[in-house]
Amino acid sequence: MKIKLKSEKGVTGIDLASGLIIFVISSVIVINLYYQIYINSISTKIHEVIVGCVTEIFEKVDLENYDEVTDENLTKWITESKLDEYFNYEKNGSFVNHSITKYTDKVTEAKDLVKQINITVEYEVGGNRVKFPMNKLKIKELN
Repeated sequence: MKIKLKSEKGVTGIDLASGLIIFVISSVIVINLYYQIYINSISTKIHEVIVGCVTEIFEKVDLENYDEVTDENLTKWITESKLDEYFNYEKNGSFVNHSITKYTDKVTEAKDLVKQINITVEYEVGGNRVKFPMNKLKIKELN
């Protein structure tokens, strides 16, 4: 003799609610993972553009004489590489900072033989501000 303790008429409200909760939780996890992958791929592409443009600028620095590496020329090379177009504050809140620091600025009794060229690109991805600095040394060639 078989005794029925529960009717088996189909899906109950508890089954439906628990299935819906599991579906929502797994959907949120999957969407979060896709978002993180998207942010990482965008950051990688931005870094690729920055490295390409700054490498082009540093190659121009290598081709010039020591005395020709000035702030004006560095600004001109940044404009030629279109780095300032890609990272324009008015368009997308990003910007490019650059500077030239002579070794004699740090050590006053040293000869003027070394310059450090600094280019820093600051941008925002996914609500996070990211600074991407790159530096190069230019050494005066003596005859």
